Amino acid sequence: MKRLPVGRQNFEAIIKENLLYVDKTRQMYELICTGNLYFLSRPRRFGKSLLVSKLKHLFSGNKELFEGLYIHEQTNYDWQPYPVIQFNFAKLGQSVEHLENGIRYLLKQHAEEFNIQLPDTTLSLQFDYLIKSISQKGKPVVLLIDEYDKPIVDFLTEVEKAKRNQNVLKDFFSPLKDLDAQGHIRFLFITGVSKFSKVSLFSDLNNLTDLTIDRLSDDLLGITQDELLTYFTDYIKIAVEHFELKEEQLLKDIKFWYNGYAYNPEIKLYNPFSLLNFFNSRRFGNFWFATGTPTFLVNSIRDQIMQPQELENIKVPETFFDKYSLEKIDIVGLLFQTGYLTIKTTETKRHRTKYFLGYPNEEVRLSMVHNLVEAFTYKRSSTVGNALLRMEDGLEEGNVKTFIEQLEILLSDISYHLLPKKKDNKQTEFEIWEGYFHTIIYLVTSFMGFHVQSEITKHKGRLDLLVETDDYIYIMEFKLDEPAKNAIQQIKNRKYAAGYRNSSKTIYLVGIGFSREERNVEGFEVEVWER
Repeated sequence: MKRLPVGRQNFEAIIKENLLYVDKTRQMYELICTGNLYFLSRPRRFGKSLLVSKLKHLFSGNKELFEGLYIHEQTNYDWQPYPVIQFNFAKLGQSVEHLENGIRYLLKQHAEEFNIQLPDTTLSLQFDYLIKSISQKGKPVVLLIDEYDKPIVDFLTEVEKAKRNQNVLKDFFSPLKDLDAQGHIRFLFITGVSKFSKVSLFSDLNNLTDLTIDRLSDDLLGITQDELLTYFTDYIKIAVEHFELKEEQLLKDIKFWYNGYAYNPEIKLYNPFSLLNFFNSRRFGNFWFATGTPTFLVNSIRDQIMQPQELENIKVPETFFDKYSLEKIDIVGLLFQTGYLTIKTTETKRHRTKYFLGYPNEEVRLSMVHNLVEAFTYKRSSTVGNALLRMEDGLEEGNVKTFIEQLEILLSDISYHLLPKKKDNKQTEFEIWEGYFHTIIYLVTSFMGFHVQSEITKHKGRLDLLVETDDYIYIMEFKLDEPAKNAIQQIKNRKYAAGYRNSSKTIYLVGIGFSREERNVEGFEVEVWER
């Protein structure tokens, strides 16, 4: 049984050490045959660097590394070696002041490799001189640029620093269009997370193909269901024994937790990092999300008055996938580019396509919701985690009192200087606080994995929240600066429970009163609904 390549990004090492490798060379071959100037946006830990490593060895003519793979066995690829220049911006560090020096160091290394003496001039001229000098020695250059936007993404909370790095990158990349036009570039492949404007890549190099939602990249990265069943057979058998589950149920659970990334809604993908770590550790853990806490993202959702419920079904046009600006960051766009949202479905009418975005899978959904609870309650992760577990136990056991006590903990100590921001000037302070408390309740209940519906339209009004567990149904209504008994009375008057009369579960009517002054729960009422 081949060992798992957890965290490995070097194609040569994976092959020589006989590690498990999912053959993607068919997709690579089609890519090479179709064009020669590409940009690919994918989330972190999705296999971008491994793909760059494969392209390096492919264009270097290292045919022996590809023995047994599709491109070696089933194509007529000529294996011509080309000079390959690779830049990995993730390795340049996060220092704003040292970005230009780091690039100059890499240029110098490549120059020495090809016995070229670089002139003492600007960054762009040195880059231009290097590529031309190498190309003029025989063959055009293959240029591989990995994580081009890392020096920008690392400073999204410090825009001025990000802009300085953006300008350095713009200067560095500026010769690319002329180099390509003059025939000095055989193949250009650039990876990143986001397609930022004003980096010359996407303005000057107008013949650069964006693969983000292009058919060529549907399954270029990520692992499909068929690939899971083909390459991970032995590990599936081990997991079946470990979890004491039938194979059908195990596969269903794995799909629920880790599948769902899509850049074409017809092809669902597993994040390789999560899948490999699942089989390696034999537990359903938070692997991908834990490697990068999205503090900036969740705080932006809170501060931009975005309802967390909206993240589960966002409709966008195709232009949404174009460029992103540092001056006005589109938080939904960034959530998609970074992998917290993905394409769920599409709808095409009159040659126009609408895209519907949502969480890719349970790993991402649960982790994001947990982080949103932290952001909205201004509480530490340990406090939130403990409270959520106790609240879940309370609802599973029919104990509303425990649920309310933990909710009070989450809402405690909210600064009296905190005032949730307005969506627009028409919103009153009452409406702002009412929406804030509703959001907290929605987040904590949706984290628990129960069937949760918020703001359900009924024929006599709108029910605030419905939570359904294995044994109980909770019909919840919230009031701000009103007694909780008023909420119970509203549930009864509007007959919100009538639709659940045939259910065998115990039905609780729950009224919760919140106080603007106390910024917490002021009281609650619970009744068992008598059918």
